[in-house]
Amino acid sequence: MDYSLGDPMSSADAADAVAEANERFYQAFEALDLDLMAAVWARRLDDVCIHPGWEILEGWPAIRDSWAAIFANTSYMRFEPSDVEVEVFGVCARLTCVENIFSVAGGHTIHSQVACTNLFLLIDGEWRIALHHGSPISSAHHVARIESEEEVN
Repeated sequence: MDYSLGDPMSSADAADAVAEANERFYQAFEALDLDLMAAVWARRLDDVCIHPGWEILEGWPAIRDSWAAIFANTSYMRFEPSDVEVEVFGVCARLTCVENIFSVAGGHTIHSQVACTNLFLLIDGEWRIALHHGSPISSAHHVARIESEEEVN
């Protein structure tokens, strides 16, 4: 695998390319298509995937099997990523977002949110996922601001 930058691209162009690769990830997820999902991953033995509530999966074979299981047990999912932030570091890029997930269960549409981090590597001129980490967001989360040290004690 070639981890070189290839043709130089501007930081903005690289960030746009990472965002487009991330869109392909969600398109593959919505299509429940394992071939499309494989196309967005680096498919390396040291890739990592952490689905919400799952253990850490290492290596493309285990990650591929997890997607196959998810797709086999899912009839419909729609994603609307929000709060997307991209930072590019040469041949590596980090994308964070909130996954707004819409699914159907028992005849009802369910909306859930997952905080997501995707790490991309530029391989052979294409941005590919090497790490996906999703953490569920509680619908009732609140962090109180502490004004003084006295409030802590």
